[in-house]
Amino acid sequence: MQKVTSVELIAKVSEESREQVRRYIRLTYLIPELLKIVDDTVIHDKRTYLTLGITTAVELSYLNKDEQKLLFASIEYEDLTPNRAQAIKIRKFSEKHKLTFDVIEKILDEKKGNQNDRISFNKEKIEEVLPKVILKRDKRYIEQYIIEAIKNYNKINKNIFY
Repeated sequence: MQKVTSVELIAKVSEESREQVRRYIRLTYLIPELLKIVDDTVIHDKRTYLTLGITTAVELSYLNKDEQKLLFASIEYEDLTPNRAQAIKIRKFSEKHKLTFDVIEKILDEKKGNQNDRISFNKEKIEEVLPKVILKRDKRYIEQYIIEAIKNYNKINKNIFY
């Protein structure tokens, strides 16, 4: 009889791949603050501003607890999370024992392939003026709604501002 590992058994019962089960287990090495960002991204509300995918989080789970706390402080300070390529860079600096706040900040400040300069707004102020039905949609839809509203406003007020 062939021996079945616990990972294989969980994978079979949960209908997930063995590799995905291993990823979930690896996430248990994250500090609670980073794990909350992953949970908010994957399980709860995908409209949250800060997102952290599972494969990226797995890379970060190899950092020691102090480095993870440093990373979380950087994420809060910069108000953005690393993508997987940046997480791999962060992990490599960690392996060389050269991970500092400045290194993390430089890596996080690198422009991501799908990233453009951002303008941010106070969420509560925006929510006060948007229709409730719009607030239930994802952030890309809300962004498009606001852009269309501004275009329409500019059409109506064309003579005033131009």
